[in-house]
Amino acid sequence: MTTPDSSSRIDYASLKSGGIIMQREDEFFAIRLNLTGGTISADKLPRIAEVAQRYGRGEVRLTARQGIEIPWIKFEYIEAARKSLAEASLALGPCGARFRAVTACPGLPICKKALADSQRFARMIDSRFSGLDLPDKFKATVSACPNACSRPFESDIGFCAMAEPRLERDDCNGCSLCLDICREEALTLEDGRPVLKGDRCISCADCIDCCPTSAWKAEKSGYLVYAGGRMGRRPMLGKKIADFVDEEQGMKVIHRCLDFYRQYGNRRERFGDLIFRAGMDEFLDFVMKEG
Repeated sequence: MTTPDSSSRIDYASLKSGGIIMQREDEFFAIRLNLTGGTISADKLPRIAEVAQRYGRGEVRLTARQGIEIPWIKFEYIEAARKSLAEASLALGPCGARFRAVTACPGLPICKKALADSQRFARMIDSRFSGLDLPDKFKATVSACPNACSRPFESDIGFCAMAEPRLERDDCNGCSLCLDICREEALTLEDGRPVLKGDRCISCADCIDCCPTSAWKAEKSGYLVYAGGRMGRRPMLGKKIADFVDEEQGMKVIHRCLDFYRQYGNRRERFGDLIFRAGMDEFLDFVMKEG
């Protein structure tokens, strides 16, 4: 059991960095699990329930970023709870000034609107960058289409899949279904065939998906990249810094963004604030200088 003297020697910062968060009452902690993309296999759920019942108060809570926390765990039970979770291959989520767990929408092959496998990309990002020490918290999000269900523009870096449509006129039967489907009113009908107005198109690929003759094709596809977003006390939407990047290029963009953050960021300065302070031109020159 902890006493006032022993608890005063607890390294709370170290615990938090490893996914163990002090609650309002000093003797209690919450254990945060790392669920990349909000996905967990069903066979691991009983172990979470077991830990919550044995070491906590039988409660679990879902976090705002697709994670799970087990609250009401006393300090003396933390190691046993952590060991039990590890036996079920349940990792704890990074907290504090670190690269946090990656969120994502369901993506392919689940969502009928999806243009990319957002879950796979999220796992790639998490396996490479999760837990890295940084000036402040850093959050990444992947969305599989421009509907942006996972809100990529609200994260320090966000990826949103897109596909640019191109019409094969000879395959088009002039049914105009794509005009009815397009919510952006990015299509008009000329000489019995649809014509794309590029300034209105958001590359959602709805026209490609609905075409009964497959006349609409994806000219190119990839991810649009946002940087510098955040919610919280002073919310800020991320700015577009690149488009049509593939997963490999996206990983390089993250790497360059983190290099910029570590070289020029001040302690407790969020990434978006650094971009604003340094200037977007200087930031983009640094991030994109390797192509």
